[in-house]
Amino acid sequence: MRRKGLLLFLALVLVGAILGVLWLLTPAPPVAEKPVPPPVAKPRTPPLQADAEGHYAPGYPFTVSRYRFTGFSLRPEAFVTFGQSGSEQQVACIEARISATAFHLRCDDPQLGTVTIDGRFLTRFVTSRLDAPVVTAVVTVRDGAGDVLYRAQDSFEWRPGN
Repeated sequence: MRRKGLLLFLALVLVGAILGVLWLLTPAPPVAEKPVPPPVAKPRTPPLQADAEGHYAPGYPFTVSRYRFTGFSLRPEAFVTFGQSGSEQQVACIEARISATAFHLRCDDPQLGTVTIDGRFLTRFVTSRLDAPVVTAVVTVRDGAGDVLYRAQDSFEWRPGN
């Protein structure tokens, strides 16, 4: 009986050894990689007023040498606009510094003189309200000799498009 017990013990050890070898040789299941989370999208910010394409109309009209000042544009090109007898004349600005908070324009016209506009934005982002002032600026018009023909501070409303 001792022999049967020993054989049974050896058989169990042999089965255990075989199972142990099989367990060691069996490859581990692949570890599923965690999916990469999608990148966090930055909240969409509205465009800056300084980048808006359109026209800025003055709070009140004024006339210099028979020309009525009708406003200015910053984008896509900087220019000032004057009207006379139903027609408008655009004067290109040779100097235009525009930042997110302020701007400076200098525009020369042989008939009118030099127009400078120094302004700041009252609203940082483009507004959908077309009746609200978005810019305050000092407009100065000088003749060819450098004499000031007009100088005043005004607020301006923005109109999209040209």
